[in-house]
Amino acid sequence: MKIVIVIPTYNEADNIGRLTDVLQQEFLKRPKHDFHILVVEGNSPDGTANIVREKMKVYPNLHLLMEKVKAGLGAAYVYGFKEAMNGMRADVVVEMDADFQHDPKDVVRLIDEIEKGYDYVVGSRFTKGGSIPEEWAFKRKFFSVGGNIFSKFVLGIFNVNDFTSGFKASRVKGFVDRLPLDTILSQGFAYKIDLLFKMHRLGAKIKEVPIKFGLRDRGDSKMEKNNMTDSLRVVVTLRYNENKNFVRFLVVGGIGFIVDAGLFNILRIGILSSRSAALASGFTAMIVTFLLNNYWSFGERKIDGTKKKVLGFVVYIVSSSIPIAVRSRLVGFSVNTFGDTTLVSNTAFLIGIIFGLIWNFTVYSKIIWKGDKK
Repeated sequence: MKIVIVIPTYNEADNIGRLTDVLQQEFLKRPKHDFHILVVEGNSPDGTANIVREKMKVYPNLHLLMEKVKAGLGAAYVYGFKEAMNGMRADVVVEMDADFQHDPKDVVRLIDEIEKGYDYVVGSRFTKGGSIPEEWAFKRKFFSVGGNIFSKFVLGIFNVNDFTSGFKASRVKGFVDRLPLDTILSQGFAYKIDLLFKMHRLGAKIKEVPIKFGLRDRGDSKMEKNNMTDSLRVVVTLRYNENKNFVRFLVVGGIGFIVDAGLFNILRIGILSSRSAALASGFTAMIVTFLLNNYWSFGERKIDGTKKKVLGFVVYIVSSSIPIAVRSRLVGFSVNTFGDTTLVSNTAFLIGIIFGLIWNFTVYSKIIWKGDKK
């Protein structure tokens, strides 16, 4: 396999030469592979590029790629990935920092798992056997651990523990070459979450290899100040994009609930019984939500044409009437059994709303607005 290790640098003059030497020694442990190092240099004022150029005279498998504009860690990796794939024809790309926080001796461990058939191998700090520095402040430990737990549950990827690791090996064919690199959600540290999520969606076989994440050997940290907020933004955006219709449906449902619940209580206190009020408010909210769902929630597959709209509306009325009828009966049963109080009637009303939410989204997305996205 041709393996390209992509290493972004900025003011790493104290580290890049030594790292290159150590990696070359590690490559000798797996002689059947064709290892290359691609340094993506951010125009460092400390002469990092010159050190790389000197090392290139010694190591023909060392390459230098100068960034036109320094735009962030994520942007540097994307630039490097494209060169590794298109210019160097890599079979595997490895992401790695230049500051020795990633142990060079772990590179071959990642590659060994690729050989075993995995497509995305993560050097993990949070799987069994992995670790983060004890010297880290509590705040950094808290955000690091907590952020990964948050990402796990929001994104629904439970076989991964380290979503922000910057030490990974990725198979190119069928995976990295299918990633939408030009539309990456972050040019900073949060690119890691975006790429991991998209690799998972591509069906990559993921394996975590435990690593001991070290302290910077020399130089200053490149940690961006907005790392936490940017990561949060990326996680929420990924989840929203995956469930855009459902999120919009919930918003419309919220509007419908306000119309429904408000009218229900007005009619109940005024002129109608609780059961009749539930029917009247439900049908009114149904008309409002149909219009909002057609033109917004499922707008990309909205019903066009008079006949289709009429048919769709009829199906909408029939399907939406079922949870309304169930809710009305539930309210009637509850107030007759436990008394017509505000607590009893509204509790039964809310249970009916939850049932209706599940029923309606299933019918709307699978039957009424099932058309292909344009």
